[in-house]
Amino acid sequence: MDTKNQKKKVMVVDDEYAIRELIALTLEPEYDVIKAESGQDALNKIQNAFNKINLVPDLIILDIMMPQMDGYQVCRLLKTNKETKLIPIIMLTAKHQNEDVRKAVEVEADEYITKPFEPEMLRKRVGAYFQLNTKIDRKLLKYSKSIHYIKGRNENLLNYNN
Repeated sequence: MDTKNQKKKVMVVDDEYAIRELIALTLEPEYDVIKAESGQDALNKIQNAFNKINLVPDLIILDIMMPQMDGYQVCRLLKTNKETKLIPIIMLTAKHQNEDVRKAVEVEADEYITKPFEPEMLRKRVGAYFQLNTKIDRKLLKYSKSIHYIKGRNENLLNYNN
């Protein structure tokens, strides 16, 4: 399959089976969903994904309240790792307090959605991230081509003057 036509990969990290499945059912028509039942499971799957081509998630939906390692810890680890720091992370939680939102911002979460949530709204939010990334990629490609063109013109001018 052509990599341009591959589905984006979304990792869902939640210790509640029903929530993982609801999110997977919501997103699977459009995305490849990778499920993780804990923070450590997510970190292991991401680490293993780097050993294989095209298996690293493009976006992570991360629960905050999980046993052993909470979502804040997982997010902090991912955002301080040079290989994973650019993966968008949507924190999904039953926590509604300002302090919880502040902590999510501190660990550099990209989005904060509270439970209960509307599956369609979550699907649209995920889609919006990918649309934004596509626009950014197109602009970067355009600028890269412009820079390449300018470098070529400069080289031609230098060669002409010599």
